Amino acid sequence: MAERDGLMLAQLVHEPYVDVSETHSAVVFFVGDRAYKLKKPVNLGFLDFSTPEARAAACQREAELNRRFAPDVYLGVMEVRDSAGRVCDHLVAMRRMPVGRRLSALIQACEPVSAAVRQVARILAAQHASAPRGPTISEQGSRDGLRCRWKDNIEQIRPLQGGVLGESDVDEVQRLAGRFLAGRAPLFDARIGGGWVLDGHGDLLAEDIFCLQDGPRILDCLEFDDRLRWVDGLDDAAFLAMDLERLGASELAERFTGWYIEYSGDPAPTSLRDHYVAYRAFVRAKVSCFRCRQGDPLAGGDARQLAAMAL
Repeated sequence: MAERDGLMLAQLVHEPYVDVSETHSAVVFFVGDRAYKLKKPVNLGFLDFSTPEARAAACQREAELNRRFAPDVYLGVMEVRDSAGRVCDHLVAMRRMPVGRRLSALIQACEPVSAAVRQVARILAAQHASAPRGPTISEQGSRDGLRCRWKDNIEQIRPLQGGVLGESDVDEVQRLAGRFLAGRAPLFDARIGGGWVLDGHGDLLAEDIFCLQDGPRILDCLEFDDRLRWVDGLDDAAFLAMDLERLGASELAERFTGWYIEYSGDPAPTSLRDHYVAYRAFVRAKVSCFRCRQGDPLAGGDARQLAAMAL
């Protein structure tokens, strides 16, 4: 463990000692070789961190779930106390990852990443092979379960789309998704029967994968709603395939999907993979709309790009 700590620390040599970053639902503070994640007191409809109790529970769940993928990164949960010594909030404590080793940064810098992406496919397939399954989980991967997820995302994006996304684009996404799902209940039943619906990662993005010398670290599993993590394994993998395509690495996205299918033995048709990529693009378009409302100047363009990908 000491050798691994030293290796991680050496990769932080060019990082500022103190830094901060923000997402739609959290703020991360970086100090030395540690990172501390604070949940925002927000209710976005699909997540609710508006109370200290909800944030504390989400922190505990995040640390627990992410240790499945990166046990040496997630250190635990810490208390935040006010000036009177009362606990007022909680933080997820992590080992700090080198920003320059993000998969997204390496792709944008045209660095070779195929070997690391292949490792990610192998790690994901192995995690999926041993992941929990069961009737409650399977229900979320049914045709009707997926239809509800599409419906929820479309309803959540409607109040946010003004000035960002065209109403006709959202209408067309809704129409096409509904058309795909309409006649395919047997396909989704077969996926459940084959054991392909499981407790996955739920939010697999290139910016949350760090390619270190001793192998990749996969961070930031979805923790705030178990149902959104109970998905078809191909759906889980499609999130990263979508993100690689968004970053302009379409060929790498295809190779990643192929590697995942090879390691998992998944017999899914190409049309299902494409559908899941479209769904994941629309989910991220919704998140970008939230970020646009929160003042991110680049989020509107991201939302339009992702909505176009979904279409």
